[in-house]
Amino acid sequence: MCFSGISFIYSQTSLSNKFVTIKAKNKSIKFVLKQISSQTGYFFTYSPDVIPENKIITYSAKNASIKSTLDMILADSSLTYKIIEDHIIICKKQQSNFFKKSEGSSKNQIYISGKITDKRTGALVPYSSIGILNTGIGTVSNQNGVFTFKIDKSLKDSTLFISHIGYKTQFITVSGIKKTKYNIQLIEDFISVQEVIIRTGDPVKILKQALKNKQKNYLQKQSILTAFYREGVIRKNRVLNFSEAVIKIYKTPYKASFNSDKISIEKSRKIINAEQTDTLNVKLKNGLYSGLELDIIKNPTDFLQEAEMPNYKYRTTDIVTFGNKLAYVIDFTQKENVETSLYKGQIYIETKSLSIIYAEFEVNLKDGNRKVNFIAKKSRRFKVIPVSATYRVSYKPAGEKYVLSHVRADLVFRIKQKRELFYGKYKTFFETVVLNVDTVNIEKFKREKVASKNLVFIDNGYTYDSDFWGANNFITPEKTISDAIEKIRVKLNFKK
Repeated sequence: MCFSGISFIYSQTSLSNKFVTIKAKNKSIKFVLKQISSQTGYFFTYSPDVIPENKIITYSAKNASIKSTLDMILADSSLTYKIIEDHIIICKKQQSNFFKKSEGSSKNQIYISGKITDKRTGALVPYSSIGILNTGIGTVSNQNGVFTFKIDKSLKDSTLFISHIGYKTQFITVSGIKKTKYNIQLIEDFISVQEVIIRTGDPVKILKQALKNKQKNYLQKQSILTAFYREGVIRKNRVLNFSEAVIKIYKTPYKASFNSDKISIEKSRKIINAEQTDTLNVKLKNGLYSGLELDIIKNPTDFLQEAEMPNYKYRTTDIVTFGNKLAYVIDFTQKENVETSLYKGQIYIETKSLSIIYAEFEVNLKDGNRKVNFIAKKSRRFKVIPVSATYRVSYKPAGEKYVLSHVRADLVFRIKQKRELFYGKYKTFFETVVLNVDTVNIEKFKREKVASKNLVFIDNGYTYDSDFWGANNFITPEKTISDAIEKIRVKLNFKK
């Protein structure tokens, strides 16, 4: 895996100069690898397709080099090994190019990166929108307010904008970009009390009207969205698995069901911390399509369904700016007499068109009521208790209509293997950000190109393409993820 700003430092230690003593009779290859790990402190990272780790072998050696031991137990001349920090990477020889660092921006691109903060407080401004004005091209900053953005030089006469709800939008002419790193300071945009008094209305009526305006306010023709997707599982700030992909979304009109939307995976990459054998059973399920399922306009969640609204309390709490527009802020939570765990959060509705442009919400987990449909799959050997589930969904203009822009889900579990005393805490997340919207060159995906809705993304196979990743936009990983990946320092390729 390679990220902008993360260097890859390769150890000069030779596997021929590190020695182990192994005695294994009718043991699995995985058993021998764990023996090597316990004696040397190295962790092994590899594709499950490369090593038959459950294959039974008999092997005995005293003070044998790690290389000769691996040669004997794996018995595969097509494999190569390399030490990176405290990891031993095992891969096919023809995949050895994944140790090369990807290029940054290409010569045909303008590259800009930086951090977005609140000018008054200095606080980070996460999930800000960065894009080219009057186009569907854009990205978002991460949880730390950090972003990277690559702009094709054909757009040199365009204008770059940086915006966030409640702040004044900043503009930079693309031709005026003279440096690659910026500290963007956004200024809060305060609304007068008079505006709040005049424009505030009944929140339920506002919501119902916003739902009636769906066909008027959202894209009602087929489109192709180019998007970036990522997901991961983390424990104790250690990345257990992490996947990314550039995807195409065949987006049907908003009057249609979200089930009619299709996804095609263009390019993908991932890492797996192979030493975390048990935790590899904790994986996100249907993450790709869960991003589409969280398109709350096309697939209204219960707090946006008229039949379910009596279960909620709604309250208009503020009016904020969104670009050069105003938006109502409506808080909602479930009523005290409702036993089932529902949601609580905020909805932002543009005051003029009554378009829902943003929502952040979480599962209201009540004590003793934790039967929540978390998006994950687990081994039967694990007991899983959900701790929290938070979601963010935003929309952006596509011409005079709105379309899905960004989806983020953060899920926290406590997981315990049966017969163990203590629970481990795991964080999982998935995220989709729309980079481009095309309403002209529309062609349905061929059947073989459509990703399965039952796909466990981390288990899918990929071919790494450094040229592709060097020239395309993605979401900069958060510092905690970057630090964890920095310790692993691995890029893995898998043949598709």
